[in-house]
Amino acid sequence: QIREVVDLAFPLLDGQLGADLTIVGELVSTGDIKVDGRVDGNITCRTLTLGGQPLLNSEIAAETVRICGTFNGQVRANKVVLTKDARVNADIAQEVLEIEAGAILEGEIKRLAPIRLNGAS
Repeated sequence: QIREVVDLAFPLLDGQLGADLTIVGELVSTGDIKVDGRVDGNITCRTLTLGGQPLLNSEIAAETVRICGTFNGQVRANKVVLTKDARVNADIAQEVLEIEAGAILEGEIKRLAPIRLNGAS
């Protein structure tokens, strides 16, 4: 299976992927990304905010992840925030986990040492 790497280091609608967008492949950015659409693939970035559409079969690596909708997959981040509208079926490895009242979480939770992306100190 061929997977295309999309480098989002350039400004793309201020780092926002709209609700009508579906991406199949890997997203890599040194900055922040907000996803309201659907992504079937891995995401690596500094800060990721997930909107209402499901992200299926995804692995996320970021310093901060904020989940505001449906997500299935794996998360590895320094900080993970699940908002009241989050519906998450995932394994989460994190240093800090915040869960708002109303969020639904199923999966395994592990605590990690801080994550440094792109050689940051």
